[in-house]
Amino acid sequence: MDFSKPIEIADEIFWVGHVIPDDPFQCHVYLIRNGQESVLIDPGSEKVLAEVLDKIFQLTSLKNIKYVVMHHQDPDITGCFSTLEKLFPAGERYIVTHWRTKVLLEHYNWKTPFYLVDANNWKLQAGDRELEFIFTPYAHFPGAICTFDKKTKTLFSSDIFGSISNKFFFFAEDSEDYYKGVEFFHKHYMPSKYILRYALDQILEKDPELIAPQHGSLIKKDMIEKVVSRLKNLNCGLYLLEAAKENSDLNKLIKIEEWIKRLFDIVIFGSSFENILKAVYRGLKEEFPEMEKITVLGYCDGQELLFSVGMERSKSHSFKVEEDLVYKGTKIGELNIQFRSELNDEQKYILHLLISQIRNALSVSLKRELDFIRLEKKAETDPLTGLYNKEYLLSFIRQLITRNKDFSIAFIDLDRFKSINDTYGHLTGDCVLKELSTILKNKFRSSDCVARFGGEEFVVVAVDMDGKLLCQKIDSIRQEVSSKEICGLNVTFSAGVTSFRIEDTLDSVLERADSLLYRAKQEGRNRVICDSG
Repeated sequence: MDFSKPIEIADEIFWVGHVIPDDPFQCHVYLIRNGQESVLIDPGSEKVLAEVLDKIFQLTSLKNIKYVVMHHQDPDITGCFSTLEKLFPAGERYIVTHWRTKVLLEHYNWKTPFYLVDANNWKLQAGDRELEFIFTPYAHFPGAICTFDKKTKTLFSSDIFGSISNKFFFFAEDSEDYYKGVEFFHKHYMPSKYILRYALDQILEKDPELIAPQHGSLIKKDMIEKVVSRLKNLNCGLYLLEAAKENSDLNKLIKIEEWIKRLFDIVIFGSSFENILKAVYRGLKEEFPEMEKITVLGYCDGQELLFSVGMERSKSHSFKVEEDLVYKGTKIGELNIQFRSELNDEQKYILHLLISQIRNALSVSLKRELDFIRLEKKAETDPLTGLYNKEYLLSFIRQLITRNKDFSIAFIDLDRFKSINDTYGHLTGDCVLKELSTILKNKFRSSDCVARFGGEEFVVVAVDMDGKLLCQKIDSIRQEVSSKEICGLNVTFSAGVTSFRIEDTLDSVLERADSLLYRAKQEGRNRVICDSG
C-alpha cells in the first residue's frame, strides 16, 4: 500500500493522513470529496500538515473544502488549523463540532464560524451528501462526537477504536498484536467501561460498513463485531495511574499493565485471603524467580495473625520489600516480600508499581479476612467472659468424636452463685464470672476448649488428657480459687470430671460429667467428683 498517495477507503472518501515511521500513535485525516461542499475530517497537527496538504491537492483544491469536522479539541486534531485557515481561500466555510468543543476552540481566536451539530438536529447536509453525528460524551472528551456518512455507511469514530502500537495496521487484523494496541489505548484514554460501552452501542445502531478512527486501524465490516466484543469486556481507566505518570516507555507500560490486571483480578476475585496470597505469590514468582516468600502480618483485636506463602531457602536476604497495609487511614497489617538475590533497577521499578497498584486491593482483602475472623470469633465466644460459648463447645466435641480423639471433660458450677447476685448485685456476679473464666483459660492449652455453658456453669474439654490428670488439675484450680478472694468475695465451685469412652455420644459424655457435678453438689459443694473413665 502506497501511503504517499491518498487512499480511497469508500466511494469518494479518502485517507489523506501520513504514516510517521516508528510512531506508535498514528493519526489519520480523512477527506470526503463532494465538489464545492467537500468535508475534511480531523485535519491533524502541524507535524503532518505538509503531507496532508499534498494528498488533498491530488484530489481537490482547498477552496472546495466547505466543512472541517473537529470531533474534539485535542492538538492531534486541531493543531494545524491556525496555519490551514490562513491557506484557505476566501469563501463560505465552517468548523463542524459540538458546543462543548467550541467553548475551548474559541481560545484559538480563529475567524472560521462554527456549525454546531447539537444545534442542527445532529445532521449536516453537504450538497447531496447527508452526514449524521453521534454524541459519545466522555469518550474521551465531554463533547466528543462521531460522524456517519449515510451514503457509504462509513463511520468516522474519532478516538474510539484508536490504538497505540509499535506495529501499524492500516486495516484491522484478527490478531493479538492488533487487539493489544487497541486495548492498551482504550484502557488509558477512556474513563470507564460503562462510558465506552455506551459509545459502542450508539455506534452499532448505525450498522456501519466501515469504521475510520482517528488513530490506529480502519475496521472493515467483518471485523467490527470482533473488535467491539473485545472492547465491551475491557476495564478502562482503572490501571497504571502511577505507571503512566512515571514512565512513558510503551513496551514497559504494556508489560506492567498486563501484570497489574492479572494481580488486581487475583486480589479482587479471590476467595479467602490465604488463597489470594497464594495466587499473588504464583503470579509474582513468574516475573521474579528470585522471590522466596511473601508474608502478611494482620492485626486483629490486639492479636497478630500471620499469613505466609513460600519457603526461605537462605538465611540472609539480599533484597526485601516491606509495605504497610492500610484501610481507611488505619494500619491493619504489614506486607513482607523476601528475595534470595538483589533485583536490578528495572525489576525494582516494576515491582514497586505492581505493589503500589495492588496494595489497596490487598488491604481491602485483608480487612475482609480480619472482619470474617472477628465475626467467626464473635459467633463462637461468650460476650461477657470471652470464653467459647455453648454452640462452639458442642461443635468442638462433635469434631473430636468424629476424629476418634481421646479427651476428658469437666463440668464446673459456681457454688451458691444466685446468692452472690442477690446480695451483691449483678455487676459483682459478672466480675466473679469473668475472674474465674480468666483463671480457667490461663490453666489450659490453646488446643483445649474452655467454654461457658450457660449462667454460672463452665465446661473444660482437655484433648489427649486422661480423666485422672484432668481431675487433679481441676481440683488444684478449685483449691486455688477457694483460698483467695475473687472480686472481694470468698468463692468456691464444684465439678464433675469424666473421660470419653468408645461407646459415648455427645449427649452421654456430657450427661455423665453433669451427673458427677450433681454428686459434688449433693455431697457438700466445693469439691471435684471424678470417675475412672
